[in-house]
Amino acid sequence: MLRVLGLDIGSYAAKATVLGGLAGRQAKLLGLGLAQLPLEGAPNREDDPAPARAAVSQAVKNLAASLRLSAKYVSASVGGDSVVVKKISLPAAGDSGLRAAILAEAEQGLPFPLAEASVSHQVLARDPDTGHLSVLLAAARNQAIRNRLEVMAEAGLKPAVIDVDGLALCNAYEFVNPGHGDNVVLADIGAGKIAVAVLHNGLPLVIRDEPGGGRNLTDDIGGRCNLSRPQAEAVKFGAEPAPNPGEAAEAVDRAAADWMAAVERVLAAARQEAADYQPSRICLSGGSSLIPGLADEFAKHFNIETQVFNPLLSAAYNPRKFDTEYLRHVGPQMAVSFGLALRKADFQ
Repeated sequence: MLRVLGLDIGSYAAKATVLGGLAGRQAKLLGLGLAQLPLEGAPNREDDPAPARAAVSQAVKNLAASLRLSAKYVSASVGGDSVVVKKISLPAAGDSGLRAAILAEAEQGLPFPLAEASVSHQVLARDPDTGHLSVLLAAARNQAIRNRLEVMAEAGLKPAVIDVDGLALCNAYEFVNPGHGDNVVLADIGAGKIAVAVLHNGLPLVIRDEPGGGRNLTDDIGGRCNLSRPQAEAVKFGAEPAPNPGEAAEAVDRAAADWMAAVERVLAAARQEAADYQPSRICLSGGSSLIPGLADEFAKHFNIETQVFNPLLSAAYNPRKFDTEYLRHVGPQMAVSFGLALRKADFQ
């Protein structure tokens, strides 16, 4: 099967993972990279990409070149306001009838015109008595997809898959925990947004991106403590002491409260689908998941076991090529790119 580079282009960094296969369903880590993106690439990248695209494409090109790939096929993803993922119920239908019903549902439920979107779906379950279908619908603005394709083309890469951030996160969790059947909340805290996926009996119930993220916290710490962005990042992760510890701690507490509120909003949406839904675990990923004490704050707030999700530690790797401590540090940031690399990875 075709091996690809799983490429997660965020607002702060591009993350890349390449996987190969061993016997069974164990992944082998073949390549890994992270490149900070130019700050001018973050604002309005989806709406007005032209000023930033060349710089972002160059950063992605350099990242891919550092991995020394023999093939340059890429599995990438989109997210944010440009994407809608929802679970719907439909009556039994053949393929053509099902597609028509899904498009009709999308036309009613999308916040953007259906003519401007690409729509896909996956049948999750079929009621054995009625034949009714539980379907996961995913729709993305065509412009967001084109922007990703243009970045990859300018970087000299060939798109194999365009996925959704939240679904890639689900794929990563499912691979690490095969056949789990869990009620679990996955929350990937990126720089500019939080991708939240609620799994019910192992299947996606609600997937949604919420605003916010680690960049806001970095800016808040920098403003409160008069620090540069790199200095504020170091304070955020506890690598450097804050010149004003009280102000820095207040900024972290405020950000954590916002992130927990975002998860609460998605849980409320999940309970509209399944009134008695109760997760057994929360898994945090993304760069800000490594903020000291954050997982403990989530556990205390929700009264639920909370852990940091690091899919890289489930993979086999050559210790002469990959430092274990580095994988422990960077792994939570790579959850989406790990899930993307699974889409066409060479498992044999």
